[in-house]
Amino acid sequence: MAPRAAWMAAGAAGATLLLAGAAWGEPQPSAAAGGAAGAKDLSGVTVTAPQKADPLVDPTTQFVRQHLPESPFSEQYPRFHDPICIKVQGLPLEFDTFIERRIVEIAAEVHAPLAKTVDCTANVHVIFSTEPQAQLEDVAKRRDILIGYQFRPQLRRLAKFTHPIEARYVTRSVGDNGESALDTFDPDRYDPAMGKNPPHGRAGSRLGNGMSAEIVHSLIIADANKVAGEKIDAVADYVAVLALARWQGLERCNTAIPTILNLMSDACPAEAPEAATPADLALLTALYTSDPRESGALQRMAIAGRIRSEMKKAPPSQGAP
Repeated sequence: MAPRAAWMAAGAAGATLLLAGAAWGEPQPSAAAGGAAGAKDLSGVTVTAPQKADPLVDPTTQFVRQHLPESPFSEQYPRFHDPICIKVQGLPLEFDTFIERRIVEIAAEVHAPLAKTVDCTANVHVIFSTEPQAQLEDVAKRRDILIGYQFRPQLRRLAKFTHPIEARYVTRSVGDNGESALDTFDPDRYDPAMGKNPPHGRAGSRLGNGMSAEIVHSLIIADANKVAGEKIDAVADYVAVLALARWQGLERCNTAIPTILNLMSDACPAEAPEAATPADLALLTALYTSDPRESGALQRMAIAGRIRSEMKKAPPSQGAP
């Protein structure tokens, strides 16, 4: 946990996080970059041709495909169905409260379900730690289900912390027959003799099979050392977007759409947004307002379409790159 005295020095919501740790440096271009493909060196002058967009590939659809993994059982995009209840820890109370409030605000804006009482059981845990690897290992040891793994060999990989802020998700599949099961490793998860009936859908339509995918729990762990220097409101928005959907592949900078998720990505060519963008909010809104029992293909079309629509309305600085 970060020293509380350092945190208390920050007075406002927009203050910079004052944690121990070196400031993030911008990666410098390599001297060998001039030999990259697409570049020509003429008398010491390097000219790099701009990369042309593929007219057959929609960048918003590709963004959804690459960063929102489908449920392995229903091939749909999971979202919270149970009311969301948030607990943030590891910071002084005022910062914890600020981040909790911001998650609630964004969840309400995108029509995600929210708990109505303060004594609810948390299903979104956000932990700031100066030892995130040890924190994640402890979670894996004590409550490995929160790691969200599906098979035993995945546990070791998912228990490694490699980026400034990481998320782990627990999801479940809900069948047309009313049965549901967590998407985790369990050799006996389907045992009719013990009343464990697998969730299943119905045949006969490409529009949907009656199944749905849900997020049961989001675990967000932040390296308190590596987020030093970031504004608390930017971190709050990043955490909120990360918590409300199941994400993957956020290590590298995304150039398809402007997104707060670039805040912690590697080697972004331009300064990342410091607040949830219209594209971020459009994606989450489409996720939570689309029919949860539609096929994954229809859900993806709805999400990508909503992003494109909002990006056309946004100012040039927040629109298509």
